[in-house]
Amino acid sequence: MFTVFLATANSAFLGWTSFCDNPGYQVVWRDEFTGPTLNKSSWTTDFQGNDSRVRDSQGTAENVYIEDGHLVLRSQRQAMNGYEFTSGAVQTQGLHSWKGPARACVSAALPGGGGGNGIWPAHWMMPDDKSCWPSHGEIDIMEMVNGDGILHSTYHWQPNGWCGDKPFPHPSVSAEITIGPDWATAQHEYAVEYGPDHIHYALDGVVFETITTANQSSKNKDHVMFFDTPYYMILNTAVGGPWPKPVDKTTILPTYHKIDYVRIAQPI
Repeated sequence: MFTVFLATANSAFLGWTSFCDNPGYQVVWRDEFTGPTLNKSSWTTDFQGNDSRVRDSQGTAENVYIEDGHLVLRSQRQAMNGYEFTSGAVQTQGLHSWKGPARACVSAALPGGGGGNGIWPAHWMMPDDKSCWPSHGEIDIMEMVNGDGILHSTYHWQPNGWCGDKPFPHPSVSAEITIGPDWATAQHEYAVEYGPDHIHYALDGVVFETITTANQSSKNKDHVMFFDTPYYMILNTAVGGPWPKPVDKTTILPTYHKIDYVRIAQPI
């Protein structure tokens, strides 16, 4: 009870209420990161270089730690296994996953402040059913590149059980919104509600985008498809990769992705 009170009070102090604490919903799983170390019964940290979670860096468990009630994912210049950088990522695959209707809420201060070229933090969810990507969907709650303060939220899918971008590029629908000037120093909540016929994306408890089966992909005009499957959570900071600019002399490293909590809520 004490931990829950602190988290709720912190949200109120920042001027917003968690999307997972709204009336009609109850939190069914949470990690407030109040222990001395990462809870290994909930999270794994084993990611190799060039994995989509760390991209052009080597993922290491040493870059994942608990400090002052936050999960910290550190990215730094550190030569390892042929990579110039190391970074950190965690996921709940095989340990915890949740079917919709559900809400997933992550409060975080993002990395890349002061100079973020090449820095790519993300909070996202993947199906925990061994399906190939993205045949049962990918829910990107939060992505930001190059420290630009713009939140990108995207839903990916592929019809007919196809894998990857064959026989044609996979469909997706995305939205973006400016987070605010304090995204690197203050906690903001990045959240999604997903169900059999919709997705709502929310920033600091306020929905800014709704996706339904009426939406169409800008790539090929396919209507959105949703899937009745459990999704697991991924939190990471990638360095480099196909989307952001390359890391350069303006990039400030080390940089820190500080996560205050992860909550999953379902309708009462």
